[in-house]
This record gives sequence, C-alpha cells and structure tokens, in this order.
Amino acid sequence: MVTQISEKTILSQLGGNYAGGIVMLGITAAVVGFCGIFCGTQLGWTNLLAIIFLAALAACLVFIIILAVKAARVKKHPVFQRYGSAAQLAARINEGLRNPRYLARSLDGSDSLTTLMTDDFIVSGLEFTSFTELKDIRSMQATFIPKTLIVAVGNPLATAASLAMHDAGNRYWESKGVNENTKFDYIAVTDSAGKIKRFGVHHQDMEQVMSFILRVNPDIQVDPVARRL
Repeated sequence: MVTQISEKTILSQLGGNYAGGIVMLGITAAVVGFCGIFCGTQLGWTNLLAIIFLAALAACLVFIIILAVKAARVKKHPVFQRYGSAAQLAARINEGLRNPRYLARSLDGSDSLTTLMTDDFIVSGLEFTSFTELKDIRSMQATFIPKTLIVAVGNPLATAASLAMHDAGNRYWESKGVNENTKFDYIAVTDSAGKIKRFGVHHQDMEQVMSFILRVNPDIQVDPVARRL
C-alpha cells in the first residue's frame, strides 16, 4: 500500500531539494573561499588565482541567496499557482492512488510511489512538483534504457570473467524480481509552459501508458523514440 501524500510531504520534498543545493553550494563556497584567501594573503589580492577563487566565491554566495529565497517561497512554486495549493495537490494525488489508471512503485523494496497516472493527470513520486494535467502536455518522448553488455576482449581469461560477471549481475537482479519487463524506462513530456518533466514507466507498460495519454490528448506531438547509451 502506497503511503498517503500530505501537504507536508510535498513541501518537505520541495524544500529538501533546495536545501541540498544550498548545502552543496555552501561546501563549494567554503573551499573556494579558503583558496581565495590563501592565494590573496600569500600571492597578493591582485593575483589571477586569488581573483578567480574570490569571483567563484561571490557566484556561490549569489546562488545560495537565490536558493534560500526560493526555499522560503516554496508555497509560491509555479505548480501551485497552476494546479492549486500543496494541500489541494495532495488531495488529488491521494484520490488518484485510490483509483489509478497507472501506478508504478519503486523496485528497491520500499514500495514508494514512482509514477501515478489518472484519467486527468500524471505525477512522479520522486518530484511531486512534476504534477501535470494530461491536457497540458504538448509533446512526449519515450526514453529506453537498453540492456548493455561490456566485455573485455583480447584476453580469453578477461573475456570469460566479463561474461561471468554479466551473468551473475543478471541473476542477482532477476532474484529481486527485476527483468527486462519490470525495469524502468522514462517518458519525457513537455507541458504548455515549455517545462520538460520525466516519469518512470515499466518497460512492458510504455506503449499502454503513451497510448492512453494520446487518447486523452490526441493533439500531443510524439517525438521520435530516444534510446539512452
């Protein structure tokens, strides 16, 4: 059973995304700031390296401020302005979970929501702000992750080892219930605002999901299939 989504769940996820960026930028700022001060005190403040490091520090601080402002204004996110407040989105998602058109869960055993599609919207559990009404989709593209095989050639022992490791890897994932049909591929959609959003879909369900979206919104442009390398 997928855990019910709350307003707090959506806002916390969104705020967490900004917080992660702030932390990474903070670490970067600390490193380049130290380097800038070191170069400035040792080589002079007009030294090219000192100037570069200090300029990078200033850029980091600017981006930290931008992210902090966005984090403080999570309730003003464009998705809430278009589709309603976080509480309203949570209510729609929970209603969709009770009667989904398509529902995909994580393969890591956590049973967490990966993708939910109803008769009128699609949303990723990895990013609830991806919430998009099907009527707002302007184009979509299937992105498949191919089954790859890397084999060392030239040395018989290395080749045999590569094949053995590949076979062992396949057996491991099969033991977890992951195979060519249950693995995730992605649908990338572009909405009416020009935003690109991605939704995980089980390989075997791709045609079914895309066909339903097209039935709801037949004017969608379907781009050529993309295949990840």
